[in-house]
Amino acid sequence: MFRKLRIRFTCSTLVILVVFLSFLSSTVYFATSQLIDRSSKSLLEETAKRIIASESNLFDDYMHPKLFDEKKITDKIKGMFSVNDSKLRLGYVIYDQMLDLVYVKNNDDIPFSEFEKYVFDSYENREAMFSLDKIDDVEYRIYTRFFNNGAKTGVVQLYQDRSMEVFILEHLKHSLLFLIVVSSFILAVISWYLAGKSIKPVMESWNKQKEFIADASHELRTPLTVIQTNLDAAMCDDSGTIGENRMWLDNAYSETEVMSKLVEELLMLAKIDANQVTLRSDDMDFTNICSRTVDKFAEKFKIRGISIHKNLEEGVVISGDQLKLTQMLSILTDNAIKYTDDSGEYSISLKKEKNKAVLEISDSGVGISEEDIERIFDRFYRADKSRHREEGGTGLGLSIAKWIVESHRGTISVVSKVNEGTTFTVELPIKS
Repeated sequence: MFRKLRIRFTCSTLVILVVFLSFLSSTVYFATSQLIDRSSKSLLEETAKRIIASESNLFDDYMHPKLFDEKKITDKIKGMFSVNDSKLRLGYVIYDQMLDLVYVKNNDDIPFSEFEKYVFDSYENREAMFSLDKIDDVEYRIYTRFFNNGAKTGVVQLYQDRSMEVFILEHLKHSLLFLIVVSSFILAVISWYLAGKSIKPVMESWNKQKEFIADASHELRTPLTVIQTNLDAAMCDDSGTIGENRMWLDNAYSETEVMSKLVEELLMLAKIDANQVTLRSDDMDFTNICSRTVDKFAEKFKIRGISIHKNLEEGVVISGDQLKLTQMLSILTDNAIKYTDDSGEYSISLKKEKNKAVLEISDSGVGISEEDIERIFDRFYRADKSRHREEGGTGLGLSIAKWIVESHRGTISVVSKVNEGTTFTVELPIKS
């Protein structure tokens, strides 16, 4: 299932990226094409203006054959036409008002006579015009402009070989296509990797959900089995009294308490996952809450012979939900009692450190191994699986405690050594 999801995610991402890359490449290509076209047209227009501005000198030399000298005219043109590089493959011709040829500058012996049709059109319409024409498989950009400088009238026509432009654009197109192909391959690899990273939390969530359902089913089935077994035993004794069957009834009743606690915790976790738990934000004396919570377990401490050590700094005020914070303290204290041997020790300390209230709950119990400590806050996980049934644990308390702490913008951590004990440290922001 997840492999198909990963493939679909990769394909979707790749299609989007390839479409975007194709659009970007097309934009670059057409923008470059337009830029070259506008630049070339601008060059032709500016050159035509300079030629027209100097056309009177050309006409004067043409009208006086004795003064006509091709080199002299060429030098004049070079002076007025600053861009005269043969690499641009730019040529031009000038016609007078009778459309007779006045001057020719032809770099590559281009058959410009093929362009005379545009001269007639420009002269007839009294306008400037751009045209594209192809001669011997070579495409030319042609700019034909009618002019009238007072007494002088004529047409100037410039033509430019577009071979270099076509070559550049074709090379650019092939480069962009190659870039799209190579990028698509690279993006496919990256998308596959990112898809794996993206669905990893989904896989983990799915696996945790499966584990959660399996564990919850097991935890609910166990007390139900115990209840049914003990009730069957009681019912089989037709002649016995309630007093005589009290052991079976007590066992069944104790399992209903376990199941009730489990259902309550499961409902709370369901509300947490659905973001349906509302936390109050009241100012409270956290020192007093810690003291009262420990006092509630006094009887359990006494029965187990566990000594209590309190070191609570006075006047530690925090803001939060009193019921939930009391629940968190109860979970950590109850957990310490469960995993501490008789005649062991329990200690709780609370102090201020800068802008935080630091709570430490320690025990001298069995401790937690390094491999277990990484999963101690996972739902239904128990470090000591051999004792959870007799102690009535569900494996949900620490995960709930962690959520309560983090919901109050705090942190919870644990340090433990096997057969030496465990210390839970909770840090919560102090009410300023």
